[in-house]
Amino acid sequence: MKRLWFAFGLLLLTLALPGAEIDTQLYEASDKEAYYTQIRQQIDASQKQGALSKAQADEARVELERLRRASEPPAPSGKEAGAFFASDPLTPKQAANALQEAATARADYAGVQQRLNDVQAKLAFLKQTIDHITAEEKSRLLSYQLQFAYYKLQQKNLETKAQQLQRYGDTIVSGLKKHLDTLQCPETTAVLDQTMAKTETGIEQSKQKKVEAAIALERAKLEGSKTLERFQEKADAAAEAYGKLLQAKLALQSRSALCLLKKEDDKAFFTLLDDMDGTAAQLDKEGRRLYEAQDTILRSLAKTVFGYTTLVLGDTLHETQALLSKFGERVSAPLFVFNERPISLLSLLKALSILVFGFFAGMMYKRWIARMAKRWPDMSQMSMRLASNIGYYLIVIVALIVAAGSLGIDMTSISLIAGALSIGIGFGLQTVVSNFIAGIILMFERTIRIGDMIEISDVLRGRVTDMRIRSTTIKTFDNIDIVVPNSSFIQNNVINWTLEDPTRRLHVPFGVAYGTEVERVKKAVLEELESSDLNYIRNDPDKKPEVWMVSMGSSSVDFELLVWVVWGNKLRPNALRSDFLILIYNALNKNGIPIPFPQLDLYVKQMPGPQE
Repeated sequence: MKRLWFAFGLLLLTLALPGAEIDTQLYEASDKEAYYTQIRQQIDASQKQGALSKAQADEARVELERLRRASEPPAPSGKEAGAFFASDPLTPKQAANALQEAATARADYAGVQQRLNDVQAKLAFLKQTIDHITAEEKSRLLSYQLQFAYYKLQQKNLETKAQQLQRYGDTIVSGLKKHLDTLQCPETTAVLDQTMAKTETGIEQSKQKKVEAAIALERAKLEGSKTLERFQEKADAAAEAYGKLLQAKLALQSRSALCLLKKEDDKAFFTLLDDMDGTAAQLDKEGRRLYEAQDTILRSLAKTVFGYTTLVLGDTLHETQALLSKFGERVSAPLFVFNERPISLLSLLKALSILVFGFFAGMMYKRWIARMAKRWPDMSQMSMRLASNIGYYLIVIVALIVAAGSLGIDMTSISLIAGALSIGIGFGLQTVVSNFIAGIILMFERTIRIGDMIEISDVLRGRVTDMRIRSTTIKTFDNIDIVVPNSSFIQNNVINWTLEDPTRRLHVPFGVAYGTEVERVKKAVLEELESSDLNYIRNDPDKKPEVWMVSMGSSSVDFELLVWVVWGNKLRPNALRSDFLILIYNALNKNGIPIPFPQLDLYVKQMPGPQE
């Protein structure tokens, strides 16, 4: 009783929710009958409580009864393939009957496969309906669950039947291959040819009657005859009689084909197959389907008897078509079912091709952007790299979505999975995500660009050579490539020497001895600087070189040379400062200005006396 109330409460809960899960116990429970009884009680209780209307409850009961019948195991076919080969030797009629039975089994197998595809499509639709059920349809949730379970059981029964038909047909074909040597055709030429002639005559007469009946039917339709139904019955009977004679002719030709296989007469065999193709072309759709299965079996027997090379040379076009058709069936056959959708090798290859094409298109796009950057050197390299990366990732993401769609994957399910994994990503991959977001910010903010000279710390200076989503590459002045995570540029202070103005003011400290005239020092350094070939800004009145006295130290008077330089002219700041220090040193020596040594004054208050 507790179990019943629990199930009833579960039913009410599922009716109250906007989405629901598949009730797998409806088709997987070990004791289905007991569970179906509980469901019936749930339906009655829901109707009494007003959760289900009478029409909805009646619909659910009908679905439940259909599900109950489908849960019964299918009865065995009772057919035995060995019955066709009980007598020894094998007669042409017995062999033809076995061939017909095998063709029927394979044709039925194809029909079952078609029904399986239809059932899988219905399962996919019902699963999507249950997963995304709306509040307006929640009262029909139980009916949807019962329908889904019914098609699940039907799918299982059809798969079992398909396996039985395939096994049955393959067993008969194997028996034909095994007993083909025992086939006896003592009077094939005389008896079959005579019978064939009579059949041909009957076919011509039946064809004439069929045409006459069709003309009479058309005349009756035009005249509006009251006996139109009688003319229709005559036309149908004539068409049926004509089809039976064609089937009889194909049966006789099948006997002849089997005997030709026994005699290993490949030329006559392939000629007869062409004649059979012409006869089968006049059959209705069902008759042609049965003949195609029979033709496939005959050609597989011919491959065993004549060999593959002879088969291809004897009937190249037909065999090529058969091979292509078989290959198409193999690659289109479902390998597995994902989310109630059959996934075949063809669909996997299609999705893989879309992904490969997406990556290839992305790479071609990046190469095209690189060629445009070389053609337009005035364009910002950072803009080009930003357009290249964003376009590449967009193309790859679109290709991924299209490939998933070609497999029938519901992207809403992917979004739910991504939402469930977001917590784990937040804790386990927070550093990676932080660098990823920082890379996107840097690309759009453009505070750091390719070619900029930056300084992160006292020991990390250099030129930006590459920017990616996760990291940025810096080439130091010692030609060392350092890969820096993008989050470092967001969280720390970064000095960008070339963000807006590539010029900077360089401070070069030096000192002279006390007593030296200040104006003499300035004049000596500036004149030497003016006559030098060092690269610095000369003609800008706002950026003229200057010499400042900054302090009076313990041993020297301290000065600084302030000079504006273009950062790109000298990539190493220490080497640049060295050039100006050498110039200052030479200028001071040239003008006789002393450079002091550190001085220390020692005061002695009392000299020690002589030792006693």
